[in-house]
Amino acid sequence: MTGTHTHSHRPIKHQKHAWSEKSASIVPLTSQLALRDAMAKEGISLADYNDLLWIMAQESAGIVDARNGASTARGLFQLLHAQYDLNPHGEASFGNAVEECQGGIRYIYGRYHTARRARNFWQSHHWY
Repeated sequence: MTGTHTHSHRPIKHQKHAWSEKSASIVPLTSQLALRDAMAKEGISLADYNDLLWIMAQESAGIVDARNGASTARGLFQLLHAQYDLNPHGEASFGNAVEECQGGIRYIYGRYHTARRARNFWQSHHWY
């Protein structure tokens, strides 16, 4: 047919990247302190700190308002757009480390009930 072209759509081949655990030590002190503050505000035991910090390290390396260019994931715990309302001030909380942590904590305990379960799921699936 003249003037019409067809495009053959080939599936995109995704490379599998070897995942390697990020040490919680990469998280800046300011983000570590924000997590502790958020835990206190949310009534979470400090016994869960290491698991929450580990998840934060994997998700954002402790970078406040981290953004994922491939999705709507955003913040220290990479909440998706549908979860932004878990932050104390919704989308306006991004940029505030304590509030980003509060949103992450609310997501983790709402979905997994414990930080340890969330971490175990993350370690098995490399997402949570």
